[in-house]
Amino acid sequence: MSLAERPIHGERPAAPREPLYRRRELHLVIGVIVAALTVAFASQRATDGARAVLDNRLLHAGAGADAGIVDVESLQLSAVRSIAFTPGVATDLAALDGPALNKLVAPLQANSTVPMVDMVVPDGRVLLAVRSKGAPLPVRTHKGVKALAWAFSHAHGPRGGRLSQIVVFKRGGATLVTVSPVMSRGKAVGAVMAMTPLANVLGRLSQEVWSDLTVYNSDGAPVVTTGDFTPKPLSSADAKTLIAGGAVETRYVYADHREKLGRLIVDHTAQAVLGVSLEDDSNVVGRMVALYAVIGLICTVLILATFWARVVHSRRVE
Repeated sequence: MSLAERPIHGERPAAPREPLYRRRELHLVIGVIVAALTVAFASQRATDGARAVLDNRLLHAGAGADAGIVDVESLQLSAVRSIAFTPGVATDLAALDGPALNKLVAPLQANSTVPMVDMVVPDGRVLLAVRSKGAPLPVRTHKGVKALAWAFSHAHGPRGGRLSQIVVFKRGGATLVTVSPVMSRGKAVGAVMAMTPLANVLGRLSQEVWSDLTVYNSDGAPVVTTGDFTPKPLSSADAKTLIAGGAVETRYVYADHREKLGRLIVDHTAQAVLGVSLEDDSNVVGRMVALYAVIGLICTVLILATFWARVVHSRRVE
């Protein structure tokens, strides 16, 4: 051994460096990374699963709300048909005999579930207004209502001038209206209008489908909502696209309230946008799953560490 290779007196030779793949620090870092990825993956899968269940629930609620509106429309159509074809109604309406007309119409309205029935003469003036308890107060005229004008102009058409439409009144707000002309000797002597406030319709349907419901007009402005919040308006382009038959859209309408948007069908025609929303708790589910996963990993590490310590202790004793 040469002088240069001899160790200096009192100095210990350096221990050989341990290979990287055998170092405990590397194993610890890899273990932490794998555990973090496992927790993140479990959390994200739980969040996605909960959100998928929520979206499916919203779609079913929207279908149920659409069907419920069709049912209300059907009841109103039955009411206007029964009134329009009741003997004596056309004669009394043509004679402008309100008291005699009331004796015929009031019982029919009471037997139906329609809260508002108006008998209107051709110039739009309301001759008779029958209201259920709590319904909006009547108005003097419906002049300018497009649905009424259409009913008179199509009285001899294939549908007999009957139609249903969402109309926004200045006093009563958004209302589901069904109109039928009243004919006498081939001439429309007036019309019957069966009406239900849209807020009442959505309120009942919201309880049936367990979701918040909102109707938006063609400009994207919310018209009626059952939620305890003010929904964000849609853009006019998005509203028109949905009414024209665009695919269902999903958005957050307020805070963490997730909403599905689709067209609202009334009288076989898309007339507005229907929004169905619920509070999105999928993130909470994801956080809880992450917490449970962390607790499980910690418990597993503690159990393995305890087992390893017992094995090492047994070997030392032997």
